[in-house]
Amino acid sequence: MYKHIRYSHLSNYKLRLLINDWISEIPARECARRIRVNWKTVLRYYGLIRKGLAQLPDPPLFSGIVEVDESYFGSKPHGIYGRGTYGRVPFFGIKERKSGQVWACIVGSNPNHSVLVPIIQERVTPGSLVYSDGFGAYAHLSDAGYRHRVVNHGKTYVTYDGVHTNGIESFWAYANHHFQKLRGLPRDRYAEHLKEVIIRFNTSSRAKLRLLVRRILNRRP
Repeated sequence: MYKHIRYSHLSNYKLRLLINDWISEIPARECARRIRVNWKTVLRYYGLIRKGLAQLPDPPLFSGIVEVDESYFGSKPHGIYGRGTYGRVPFFGIKERKSGQVWACIVGSNPNHSVLVPIIQERVTPGSLVYSDGFGAYAHLSDAGYRHRVVNHGKTYVTYDGVHTNGIESFWAYANHHFQKLRGLPRDRYAEHLKEVIIRFNTSSRAKLRLLVRRILNRRP
């Protein structure tokens, strides 16, 4: 039996369809058409879910083998062309190998060692083994109390002894797929969607994600 959510004015059937569509990343307008409600109603529920996810705690500190990497999202400002990163939104991410859990954040326009190393110190237990690419900002990790191994992407993506950052890069691919669906997403809204992407990636099954969403909707005032 699908227990009705408190504070909801939708029927059990439509609410179940709405939650399933959110899990499947169906756009609000398409979801509204499918379940025959006003699209602003769907947009409101999607917003409530995202707001609830944003209030959930981050994963515990990572340890063991972790991968770190930076990436850039969003289109460049009008008039800026080429393959560089200027004008795009910079992200930094960490993935723990053992648990498969990911944490990420938006960083400043100049993600150098003075920005990235303190973030790693906040999120990764000292003494952990950190895998990174050859970005110079990571060269200071050994001085910060970490064991550090590098994979030179100019030569290979996996070293002979298994050093790679494929795990965190798989998260970037997942995040990019999510952001591409939000066509024209304003730059100042990437942060609110990032937590949603992290929780989607870290939640192992649709059933667990559905339960999480129902709890969020049930506890809202």
